[in-house]
Amino acid sequence: MTVTEDAPAAALASSQPTAPPAAATGLASILGSGDHKVVGRLWLVASLVHLVLAGAAAVWVALLRVDSDKLVTDAPDFFAQAFTFRSIGGAFLFLLPLTIGIATLVVPLQVGAATLAFPRAAAAAAWTYLLGGGLIIGAYAIDGGPFGDDTDGVRLFIAAFLLVVVALIVAWICIATTVIALRPPGMALKRVPLFSWSSLVAASVWVVTLPVLAGIVLITYVDVRYGGPDGFISGGGAVTLYSRIAWVFGQPAVYAFAIPVLGFLGSVVPVFTSTRHQLHRVAMGLIGAFGALSAGAWAVPAFGAERTPWLYELPWVAVSVLILLPLFGLFGLWALTARQGQPRLASPLLFGVAAGLMLLVGLLAGAVQAIKPIKTLVDGEGTPLYGTTVTTSVASYVVLAAAIAALGGVVFWAPKIVGRQLQEAGARLVAVLLLAGTVLWSFPDVISGLLGQPAVPGAPIADNVDAIKALNTASAVGGVVLALAVAAFVALLIRSTRSVQLAGDDPWSGHTLEWATSSPPPVGNFASLPAITSEAPLYDARHHPQEAD
Repeated sequence: MTVTEDAPAAALASSQPTAPPAAATGLASILGSGDHKVVGRLWLVASLVHLVLAGAAAVWVALLRVDSDKLVTDAPDFFAQAFTFRSIGGAFLFLLPLTIGIATLVVPLQVGAATLAFPRAAAAAAWTYLLGGGLIIGAYAIDGGPFGDDTDGVRLFIAAFLLVVVALIVAWICIATTVIALRPPGMALKRVPLFSWSSLVAASVWVVTLPVLAGIVLITYVDVRYGGPDGFISGGGAVTLYSRIAWVFGQPAVYAFAIPVLGFLGSVVPVFTSTRHQLHRVAMGLIGAFGALSAGAWAVPAFGAERTPWLYELPWVAVSVLILLPLFGLFGLWALTARQGQPRLASPLLFGVAAGLMLLVGLLAGAVQAIKPIKTLVDGEGTPLYGTTVTTSVASYVVLAAAIAALGGVVFWAPKIVGRQLQEAGARLVAVLLLAGTVLWSFPDVISGLLGQPAVPGAPIADNVDAIKALNTASAVGGVVLALAVAAFVALLIRSTRSVQLAGDDPWSGHTLEWATSSPPPVGNFASLPAITSEAPLYDARHHPQEAD
């Protein structure tokens, strides 16, 4: 037997290094990807598609509401479904998914992580949301959903809605875990950028709130499936389905939608004033306080024919007023930051200012609505505002403020999302249209609510009929303006993706780590990271390293 030092030819061939497999392209690169950038874009595109559907329903309802008398006597059978879809679709199929999409894409970059925590779970959440959203639309199409006449359609809606809620919970858990566990050396929690911090706060609130909503809807499914017409467990069955979801659109739970607004403003104000954010840790505390006051519906009293004692409504009033304090504090910090720097009104800052103003007006309207019942109950005079269009106006202001900030986030982080910038003049026009549309859409509802218009469209109006019709007309015009703004934004986004000119790695002279990598970022995000000694490492490297924390 001959022993040789040479390996057999087959062994030599197998031991030679081989070229890495080619990266998947086309549909395969989307279906099989756990890359947070691909998953984030999936959320973004799907949410914008749902925006078109929910927005069409909202504009149609606003136009039909102009003639309230006709609405009462000659409303189409599917009016109730359109009324509920504008809220459910707008919040759970558009706004929360859009916010999650931006956070999924931006947060790992901003905290210097190579990926999102639990990437496969994040991808599964995105596909579950797509499936659930499609089934919700299908349920409405067969006369299901809240107030639907088709029993199978109602059951399908509940199951699909539960799928969407579960997907949202999983997505928020992935985002929160990324901020908590995947920060690089040097980035203590106190140095987390404000948008990532607001995403962590929002995730904490929604992970507490959404399981409660899912449990309530699950009980409703048992009512519909096994309880008969009067409900097996809690009564009402399909008739009360929307009321068991609608508490999310009321105070204080609706304010949770706006938490990322604060983080977005905290990101763009220092960048477009060319200075460091003043009192960063104080801002973190104020955002956390805002989130804590918006958590759930524990403070909501039972409004109804038999009024509850005013003492039971006091927590709701207290939360509705106290939540203004962190917002005022943040506005003060942003004013101080702007005073220290040199503001330039670029489109992302314009989106942020518009969102902040609309959020402030919404919170003020909510405080007025909350204080009114105390006067009514103590003095025995006046009419409560809860249940009028003041209630819907508060939700409209807050949700639209969150939507403006989210679309502004797409403009600001477009180089990292699609590798290109949106046209600046067009983006500014969209921001102005969104601001004008929100004012026209929401403010008339405040006035008509003070005049006694009920929140539910189609309910009889006893007094001030002509004035309320004029206000409803102005609100419908606002809906049209918002629709034009959305169409213009989508056109800008499509145009940017077709542009051959790539954005620079840091076109805004940003302060945080997402601007330290290429546009769009590669797999793994970073080749190397700069030294992290504060919440604004790129600002430190560019300007004043001696100011590092």
